[in-house]
Amino acid sequence: MKFIRLVSADNVDDGILDNEFNQDIKIEEGSQIAYRSLAVDLDPQEFIVNASNNQITFQSNINDAATIGTAKLSSPVTYNVDNAPELLADLQKKTNEALLYNPKNIGTQFQCIIKNGKSRIESQFCPNSVKVLQNNVAGDFGSTLNDATFSNNGNISASSSQTNDTNLLFSHQEFGKGCAVFRARIRNLTDNGGASNTNGFEIGLSDVSPTTWNTTGAFTLPNAQKTYNVSIGKPTDNYQFSNKDGAYQDSGIAPHLHLLATRTTNDIIEFVKVEDTLQIRLYRNNQVTFDLLSTTNLDTTYNGAGEKGVEQPLYPYIIFHGIAANAILDGYTRCFFDPFVANINPTEAVTNEDIAQGNEHSELGARPSDARPSNKNDGRFTFSSSLTAQHLGFDESVLLSEEAGSNFIVHSRNLYTAALTYDNLVVELMNLQVDSYDGLEKGRRNIIATIPANSDANGVIVNEASNLVFIDLDNAQPRYFRNIKARLLYGDLSDVKTVGLTSLTLLIKKKNE
Repeated sequence: MKFIRLVSADNVDDGILDNEFNQDIKIEEGSQIAYRSLAVDLDPQEFIVNASNNQITFQSNINDAATIGTAKLSSPVTYNVDNAPELLADLQKKTNEALLYNPKNIGTQFQCIIKNGKSRIESQFCPNSVKVLQNNVAGDFGSTLNDATFSNNGNISASSSQTNDTNLLFSHQEFGKGCAVFRARIRNLTDNGGASNTNGFEIGLSDVSPTTWNTTGAFTLPNAQKTYNVSIGKPTDNYQFSNKDGAYQDSGIAPHLHLLATRTTNDIIEFVKVEDTLQIRLYRNNQVTFDLLSTTNLDTTYNGAGEKGVEQPLYPYIIFHGIAANAILDGYTRCFFDPFVANINPTEAVTNEDIAQGNEHSELGARPSDARPSNKNDGRFTFSSSLTAQHLGFDESVLLSEEAGSNFIVHSRNLYTAALTYDNLVVELMNLQVDSYDGLEKGRRNIIATIPANSDANGVIVNEASNLVFIDLDNAQPRYFRNIKARLLYGDLSDVKTVGLTSLTLLIKKKNE
């Protein structure tokens, strides 16, 4: 029986053990070989994101320099095999922050994931249609309670007047995390002769999931569940708004006369997720700019345990206190949900009514942008540093979409190896033929062992075979070797990166020994 120890050469980190011996090693005919032990330190593949390599940009139209949005990855942060997915998660958040407020970006959201071992950067679009809101406040996706209802053309109202919040519609689905808006235009707002709290409506976004709301009986939602809220009672009242702290503030702004006849110049209330903020905006007739009621930095507001910064889930709701004869929201009401999880059809057509509703607010002085993604994708994603791109598996730092259409999608050409997890390593001989077979390759392969990828506290894998399994060598005649070559592979037969000295021991014996 022969004992052979193979070691890695200096400055070799590819898992290959190529050893030259000063004397012949004779392997008799019909011999067998067995794996005995392995000691290997896998490369942690550390990558540091700092001020020199942390900037990314997304340009939604390569022919328009005004559409370039920038963001910076969190830094300084050291990533390795233990936290590699967190780099993609941060890239996703920051790419969504880079989306500027413009017709092409509204309703667009990015996700950055691992697909078949490669980095994938992709966007999806939530359609610009009142049907999207209707679909997500019904059935499993939300609720429309008591007397709140949609008309055939998308107008929203209630058939009763309530001082409580029972005329409520809400969604279980999350508001978009890219460039997203939740907006409503007032179709009609008149005084029903009652108190202010029997008039008008409320609209907002909650950071408390509606699945936890108590909507039994004659309920009124607590202010903490109306996290970001705009309310209006009588048309002579000022708009009130709240911004996370639950305290309502007087905007000092009263709506002008809102009648069906003046619908095209009626006020529009808009909640805007743009960059790292949530803004509450008010668009009014003859205003040169919109009124900014509040701005919340989502990254700093939601930075506690379990919170997700700009990706914090928010849920849209509308409450009616006034009766339909006095309080109606227009079919132009829109909500752009998270397109990766919401109840949407990405190919849903925008109806003629939707187009008309959207275009009619052109009579406003300051007006919101409508979501109109182009039919072809002419966006461009750029890493400021080629090192960051290469670490994620991309060959280039400037990326164009792989597919036509309104969505952006690109895959890295190479594996994002730091993020891959493996249960085992494969030991393969490179110049000795053995009688072994591999299911992944669907044929013969010179594999002599698979080793659990369990490392010690220092990150070193030290393994010794509990039972020796001898495999037949393919040598019908005696053979002499001065070079024996083996390598380590991951379970999917991809290359292994190592550091320091790797040691592999083998036993060779005659078949009947």
